Amino acid sequence: MPTLTSSVLAEKLNQANKRRGLFFMPFVPIHVRRIDVKSEEVLVAAKPEEIEHLLATQSQMGPAVTAFLNLQPVAIFGFVSIWSGVAETWLVPDEKVRSIPMTLTRIGMKVMDIAAISMGLHRIQLTIRTTDKRAEKWALAIGFQQEAVMRKYGPDGVDYLLMSRV
Repeated sequence: MPTLTSSVLAEKLNQANKRRGLFFMPFVPIHVRRIDVKSEEVLVAAKPEEIEHLLATQSQMGPAVTAFLNLQPVAIFGFVSIWSGVAETWLVPDEKVRSIPMTLTRIGMKVMDIAAISMGLHRIQLTIRTTDKRAEKWALAIGFQQEAVMRKYGPDGVDYLLMSRV
């Protein structure tokens, strides 16, 4: 199965990036300490003091990268391989990332293309709380389609959308 490392993903994104002040580095857990996590999906899965450990664990299961804007981390994202040809992507954004919506969308599409090719994926999936309309709109913009509503899927019993990019 083709593999993609965090270092290679960061390098490819840096090569493709055209925005000044934006760069990518392989994720390291200390990056979490400099990001303001407000994502309900993350906060219901872990207490604020546990998020660093949660993301460190996620990053062990596939490539993970931190996006920096003007030397401040604005997003942490990555992929978890489920089995050959299929991976789930995840994203923990900081509110600061909302200042660059067009760049975020362009980079989001590029990330998915790089992962699909480099990891040999025929399917990338993600889950989003049904109440997070902004995340759903962004997922649609980067090529995902809604597949199903997963009833009571969240750790707090809320519904989630299953979306895929094939």
